[in-house]
Amino acid sequence: MTTNPLPKNGLFATLGMEAVAELIQSLPKKHQQTAYLIYFGTVNHCAVHIDKHLELHAHKDATEYPVVTD
Repeated sequence: MTTNPLPKNGLFATLGMEAVAELIQSLPKKHQQTAYLIYFGTVNHCAVHIDKHLELHAHKDATEYPVVTD
């Protein structure tokens, strides 16, 4: 079993997407687009990092997949 490569930071609450959207909507209009870019860029970066982690670690002991060689 693999562990989460992105542990939670105890200094901050974990907000759902709706709470983040509400916070962004409360910002002045001129800052909302930048806030969304930062938020979704961070989400996408985390997804890439987790995909790489799973690719490296999740299936090393998966016996249900045969080893393929050329």
